[in-house]
Amino acid sequence: MTEGVHYITERYSPSADASNDEPPDFPPPGEPIDAARGARFTLEPWQEINYDPCTEWLIKRVLPRRGLAVIYGKPGSFKSFVALYIGLSVALGRAVAGRRVAKGAVVYIAAEGAAGLRKRKAGYVEAWPDLPAEVDFALVSAAPNLGTDPGDLPALIAAVESAGIKPSLIVVDTVAKSIGAADENGPGMTAFVGNADVLGTHFDCLVLAAHHVGLGEDAQKRMRGHSSLHGALDAQILCQRQGDEYATTLTVQKVKDDASDLALLARLTRVVVGFDEDGEEASTLIVDEVAEADAPTTEQRARTVPPSQRLLSDIISAAIDEAGEATKPFGADGPTVRAVFDEVVRERYYAAIAEKADPEDDPAKVAERQRKAFNRAIADMLKAERLVARQVRGRRMLWLPSTGHRDQRDIRDTP
Repeated sequence: MTEGVHYITERYSPSADASNDEPPDFPPPGEPIDAARGARFTLEPWQEINYDPCTEWLIKRVLPRRGLAVIYGKPGSFKSFVALYIGLSVALGRAVAGRRVAKGAVVYIAAEGAAGLRKRKAGYVEAWPDLPAEVDFALVSAAPNLGTDPGDLPALIAAVESAGIKPSLIVVDTVAKSIGAADENGPGMTAFVGNADVLGTHFDCLVLAAHHVGLGEDAQKRMRGHSSLHGALDAQILCQRQGDEYATTLTVQKVKDDASDLALLARLTRVVVGFDEDGEEASTLIVDEVAEADAPTTEQRARTVPPSQRLLSDIISAAIDEAGEATKPFGADGPTVRAVFDEVVRERYYAAIAEKADPEDDPAKVAERQRKAFNRAIADMLKAERLVARQVRGRRMLWLPSTGHRDQRDIRDTP
C-alpha cells in the first residue's frame, strides 16, 4: 500500500450473541486509548476553523478546487474534447468563459481513446502559436481499475508521486473504462466513488470524470449507473451537442454551495495536424472557445454578416474545399492551415457578381464593379476578423479563421 494512503478497515458490529456491545479490542472505559488509533482524525477547535474564499474555485463558479466532479453526455457530445480543454486551461492558468482559473498541474487518465488525445494535443500545438513548449500536463494512457477496493488506486498514486507531480486536477476519461468489469449499477460504482474520494483527498485536488448518460429517452439528462455517484458529486456538467454543429452546450447542473444551471457554449474548430503516407490530411477538432450560452451563436452571428461578406465567405469555403491546399503561412514552426490562393477566389467572386449584372451593362463597368466589390469585401472581412490573408511564395492566400473547411473526421467522442 502506498505510504500516506489510508483505508479504514476496522468496522464495528456487535457480536453475534450481543453479549458485548463494546467494539473489539477497545480498552475499558476510562482507560487511555493508543494515540496511533486516532492519528488519522484531526479535531479543529472553533477558533481554528477558517475559510479562505481565494482557494474555493478551480474554475470560478464552474468547478471547485477540490472534490469529485463529472462531465457527461451522449456519445458524440464532445465531452472528452471539453475535458481536455478544461485540463489544458488549468495547466496554463487560462480563463474559461471569462472566469478565473487556478493554475496547477494536471494528470489526464485517458482510459479510452489515448490516440485521440494525442491527436488533439497536436491540434492545440498547431492552433495556439503561443502555447509554451512545456505545459504542466501529464498523460496516463492506460485504464486503472478503480471499480474495486482498492483496485489500482495505490499503484496510480505511486505513479503520480514518483513523477514528482502535485496535481490540481486529475481527469478520468471515462468512468466506464475505469471500473473494469465491475457493475456500474452497484458495487463497481460505489468503489469508484470511494477511490476517487481517496485520490482527491490524497492530492488535495479535484477529480473530474467523463461519463455517459443513461439509456432510454427519459434518461438523456441523467448520468448512467448507481445513484451513489450523484450523491458524492461536488459539481456536475451536462454536455449537449448543438445539432450537427461543432458546438456543445455545457449546463452546470450542480455546484455545491453555489447556484446551478449555469449554461456555457463550447465551440470547436477543425485543425489539420499533418499528412499520412498517402499525402492525405490528418485532422482533429479542438475546443477553440467557451463563452456564456447567451452569447451569439455561430448561426446568429452569420445572420448579422453583410450579404457581400457572406457571399465571399461562402465562395472562400467552397474554394478551399475544391482547390485549397495545406500550408504553413507563418513559417515552418507555425500552424498548418487549409487555404486557397487569392486569384481562385477572385475569379469565382467575379463570376457571382457578373451573374447579377444587367446584360446590357458596359462590360468594362461590370469588371470595375467586380474589382471594387471584391476588394471592399476582402477589406471588410479582414477588418471584422472574419478572414485571414498572408503572402505565401509571393502570392496571397486566404482562409477563414475556422479553417473554412469542415468534414466529419475526428468528431467522435468517447463511445
